[in-house]
Amino acid sequence: MDILILGSKSAIAVMLLVAAGAKLSDPESFAGAVRLFVPHRTPPRLVRTGALGIALLELALGAASLSSPAASWLNSAIFALACAFVIVSVAGFAFHRGRACLCFGGLSRRRFDTWSIVRSIVIAVGAAIAMMGTSAASVQVGPVLRGVLLMASLLVALVASTAARALTVAAAQARPAAR
Repeated sequence: MDILILGSKSAIAVMLLVAAGAKLSDPESFAGAVRLFVPHRTPPRLVRTGALGIALLELALGAASLSSPAASWLNSAIFALACAFVIVSVAGFAFHRGRACLCFGGLSRRRFDTWSIVRSIVIAVGAAIAMMGTSAASVQVGPVLRGVLLMASLLVALVASTAARALTVAAAQARPAAR
């Protein structure tokens, strides 16, 4: 059972790191997706700040969860975030069907559709599984390994950011050729 719980915890943590890195590669585009869910009169600077905050929250939670597996309070925070993903997916489907969600920045072309709701529910179920208790021995991580895991977390986010930026540039260069 520990393998299932820690596997879910690790998968969700890495997913958060990839999503955060991809969003941080093009925060303006992600802010455009966030704008779909805020009142029209919200100042653009506030929307950009909120979008950046979401990406940084994902980065912090993913890195902390991966590098500090014994911090069980993180599991509840990540589950709450996963529930927010479900709410955003349902609202996006209801009010912005077919629009790009940019949940993974430039790494994905996913849109608000039925599958976005299913994916977000799967993420929430994974986060719920990660909340189940594990044996203390299976989550003990010393300070050196914690540091290595933290650096690996940041590397995952950096690689995702670089990949998303490269895909965005390639897509922009391909558009004029398609015309």
